[in-house]
Amino acid sequence: MKKKFLIFVILLLYSILFAYTKDELIQLPAKQTDFYGGPFSRELFEKVRALQGNPAEYIAAFDDCYTYKNHELTAEEKKLFQEYFSYLPPKLQACFLDKVYAIYFIDGMVYGGLTDFIFDENQNKYCVMYLNSNTFHINLDSWLTHRDNTIFTKTDELNRVKVQCSDKYKGFLHVLTHEAVHVYDYINEITPYMDFFDGQEKSESEFYKYWKDKTHPIKKYNHQLLSKFSYYYFGNQIPLKEAKNLIKHLSTTPFSTLYGAKNFQDDFAETLTFYIFKKKLNLNYKIEYISNGKTKASYSLEENPNIHVWDSLCQNIVVF
Repeated sequence: MKKKFLIFVILLLYSILFAYTKDELIQLPAKQTDFYGGPFSRELFEKVRALQGNPAEYIAAFDDCYTYKNHELTAEEKKLFQEYFSYLPPKLQACFLDKVYAIYFIDGMVYGGLTDFIFDENQNKYCVMYLNSNTFHINLDSWLTHRDNTIFTKTDELNRVKVQCSDKYKGFLHVLTHEAVHVYDYINEITPYMDFFDGQEKSESEFYKYWKDKTHPIKKYNHQLLSKFSYYYFGNQIPLKEAKNLIKHLSTTPFSTLYGAKNFQDDFAETLTFYIFKKKLNLNYKIEYISNGKTKASYSLEENPNIHVWDSLCQNIVVF
């Protein structure tokens, strides 16, 4: 399947999904804990399961990729998993242990991870996670640089965007933290994602100060380029020269990263992730546009005074 068609299929799946009411949604097989087997455990490594059966078929169909393989964690990977999990603030750790039902590590994913919410027979909400095993083996700077370059055409060493965060840690640090924030969001309904299921009343979420809907910022913070690209080659790319305009625009918005400017759930996940990185590890997110080996534009999250959830939400969640 061609990638442009793939993004159409994914968007179609999401549009169909949000056409359900909440009650109808709960009845879908892939939204039920039984679909993933059991039993549930609060122990971190007992959540890790082999990618087979229903979950393997589901993620393969969702991504239209039938070459995915189960990844069995090595001793060193388990050590990193435990270490990076310990960096999460206690509120995120507790939510993760209480509410993540199953974790699948996958060889062959092109993106970092996917988290979805599911329900047990009593309609209690849990989450299931699919994580890219390769992020254990690429440093954080390289992983984020790769991610942010996937939206552009014709990149090379002298012409690309470059992210500076840390070369000490692995990309899995970002993947785990970002997906753990999605878990916290799904369980506590921080972003108003439930508003978009059929029949739901619109909430008074503060995110509507910045977002028109799930994927479109309000006019003040929108930019025509934001709707013209997709990450990880799942859809359209834009010319690299547009990086200058995007970086300049980002510095005027309340969004922490380019990735976070695509939808309000990633807005929250990216902002809280880098807030944790700053408070726990003194890390920043800086992106540069490089043309012919020279920096033409740059953005530093630390220098953006507009980030909208740092004071109102992040401080309440990130308590070590």
